[in-house]
Amino acid sequence: MGDSNFEQNWRRQQELRMRPIADNIYRSCWGDNIKIERIERLADFVLDKFFGIDVLVTFPTGMIITGQEKFLSPKYATYKSLTVEHMNDPSHKGDWFNLASQFYFCGYASKAWDSFQLWVIVNWLELALATLQKNIKWFSNNNQHDNARATFRYCRISEIPKECLIKRSN
Repeated sequence: MGDSNFEQNWRRQQELRMRPIADNIYRSCWGDNIKIERIERLADFVLDKFFGIDVLVTFPTGMIITGQEKFLSPKYATYKSLTVEHMNDPSHKGDWFNLASQFYFCGYASKAWDSFQLWVIVNWLELALATLQKNIKWFSNNNQHDNARATFRYCRISEIPKECLIKRSN
């Protein structure tokens, strides 16, 4: 979106590096004919800022689904959890409250940064309903990397109910 500081941020660089790998996973789920677009243009920024939508997947039928992506570092893979930003900072609600995507991708990069060693795509509506029904045990934590002030919620990928899963790594 143009801000050079943002473009040079290590999180942004990590995201850009892992996008093609996520795209391959999406194609394995939904076919080679899909169109994948990331929210990059300022005109589309409202989708990301207010609804947490990072990616649009268009099917050959013309129908579109929306998603959010979380590409995590290999050093956190041992946690084997799906993470969702809770508070962006102490006074701003994060994706936990605002996310309006249809799917949520969470993956841990491999040590070589050439694949995801663990990943999951969940149906966000089903996950929200399972949470409402207390069928998912969520935990809370603070981001402790650099100057980030965000808090996040997480659940174990292995404990996500089957009806919430679209696809996951083996």
